[in-house]
Amino acid sequence: MSPEIRRRRRSRGFRRLQRQVRRFRQDHPRWTIAIAVGAVAAVLLGWSLWVVLGAARDLRQVDEQARLMRDALVQGDAAGARSALEAYQEAADSADDATHGVTWSVFGAVPLLGDDADGVATVASVLADLGRDGLTPVADAADRVTAASFKPVQHTFPLDTIASLEKPAARSEKAFDAASGRLGEVDSTGFVGPIRTAFDSLRTLVDDARGTLQSTYRASRLMPRMLGQDGPRNYLMVFQNNAESRSSGGLPGSLSLIHARDGKVEIVEQVDMAELGATPGRPVLPLSAEEEKLFGDILGTTGVDATLTPDFPRASALIRARWQQVEGQPLDGILYVDPVVVSYLLRATGQVPVAGYAPVSAANVVSRVENEIYALTPGTAAQSDYQEAVAKAVFDVFADGHGDAVDVIRALVTGVEEGRVRMHFFADDAQAEIAGTRIAGEFVDRTDGPPVVGIYVNDAGPTKMQYYLRQQAELYSRSCSGGRQELGVTITFTNATPALADQLPDAITGEFFPGNRTDPGQQLLVVYLSAPVGGRVDEVLVDGQPAGDPTVATYAGRQVATIGVLLDPGQTQKVDVVLRTGKGQTGDARLEMSPGAAPGSSNATAPSACHTR
Repeated sequence: MSPEIRRRRRSRGFRRLQRQVRRFRQDHPRWTIAIAVGAVAAVLLGWSLWVVLGAARDLRQVDEQARLMRDALVQGDAAGARSALEAYQEAADSADDATHGVTWSVFGAVPLLGDDADGVATVASVLADLGRDGLTPVADAADRVTAASFKPVQHTFPLDTIASLEKPAARSEKAFDAASGRLGEVDSTGFVGPIRTAFDSLRTLVDDARGTLQSTYRASRLMPRMLGQDGPRNYLMVFQNNAESRSSGGLPGSLSLIHARDGKVEIVEQVDMAELGATPGRPVLPLSAEEEKLFGDILGTTGVDATLTPDFPRASALIRARWQQVEGQPLDGILYVDPVVVSYLLRATGQVPVAGYAPVSAANVVSRVENEIYALTPGTAAQSDYQEAVAKAVFDVFADGHGDAVDVIRALVTGVEEGRVRMHFFADDAQAEIAGTRIAGEFVDRTDGPPVVGIYVNDAGPTKMQYYLRQQAELYSRSCSGGRQELGVTITFTNATPALADQLPDAITGEFFPGNRTDPGQQLLVVYLSAPVGGRVDEVLVDGQPAGDPTVATYAGRQVATIGVLLDPGQTQKVDVVLRTGKGQTGDARLEMSPGAAPGSSNATAPSACHTR
């Protein structure tokens, strides 16, 4: 039943009730009317209270059964998922019926309560529709739609099982799309506090579920091709080192060539990016004028600087060109990970043995890969060997299916959200599957979607000192005028280098390294701060003092300010930036920041000042 039909029925029901009251008043004396009205009022009050309490009880039951169904799906309990769905549907249909009768129509006509009543009725209707169209396909495929569906065994992924998820995920995604659209049309700003909170929470949950289903749909459609169902595939896994910051998160160090065929994946070759060499004065691909102005020609001439750009598709093209120039093998895609997301994975798998070295765990893998190996082992070859050994050990454990599947997926999802896991495909049809998603890591000039502010941190040392860098940022919307938001960003950088920094080895401080511009223990950062598409950077302050006119360039249709930060050991600097969004960008703004060596991320969404909360 459409919302318009329901609205008409409520309206007709209320008008019918008004006519009956007028007719009764004409046919009866006034004192009888008073007694009758009192009695009827008492009955109606009791009935109305019963309806309201019944609807609330049903909606609580819907929430409880939805959670039970989710837990059953996570555990692979198909029978439990179907049982929870049946109870969900019964409660949702009951709530839907209760909120679309004559009594509820009266609530809808009462001043101050009408919006709330309509909002609750919309919620009940949406939940009932989801029970029929959104959750049923998932429950029907509950024996397959689990975290374990994507779990490899002995380096082999179950391609048939993964492919079978495509249709139910697509059907569910369509239903959640419709639900998200209906809830998005409702203005909850006038609802009373508890109803507004519950409504906004539901809208968030529906959008989150919609995103999960979109990811499942894409993965089930893409993974069989990606893993060699139609022929062999080659992917380069880039192990990024956060101890030397790049816009992407870290210097691209250890490279592992992964061969995939019929679902089986293996590392067949490993090299260090530095081994691919450099071509001074000869970029591996032509650079645009914008790229040369912002990053310099080292973006294209030095492999370890290919990720100076925050645009992963561009960095991937540069890395592929250099790989094929030196190694010769064609590449179908590039996967980026860092030691911090590896630590998240090790929480699920437990300690991992490393051939020729001590085991690594969630507690020590970051420090060993990004710091201790440089302090304890002289020579870049030995350092590279260790990082390659760790990358292979963790990959083998993951590909063998060790660890709880749910925890492994959660670790990867967290890595994507924090910018620690990125992927690029060189086939257009495969890349189209992930375009516009977080894992694609695109720096684009699209005006659709939320206004995005980017903070990209690069080591200008060059050093391995960002192991000691602590970075934090906050984005907020200050005001809204003429369809534009004024945004504020506060960034805090702290050099947490331990005492006696001058005793750290050269491999960490960069002392005596050609081009180094720091004293031992110092950190010199180049920070790129990008405004939303069509927006601008208005002001930059460092520790409360104006930084003068910041150097501002344009990259992919977005203004990018370049900010230099020099930190002595133990020093903290605060950078404040004022920006404006493009015209018509009134939605909640999003902050993206290069991930660092410490767990967590400043990536977040800031409520728009253009909307009343």
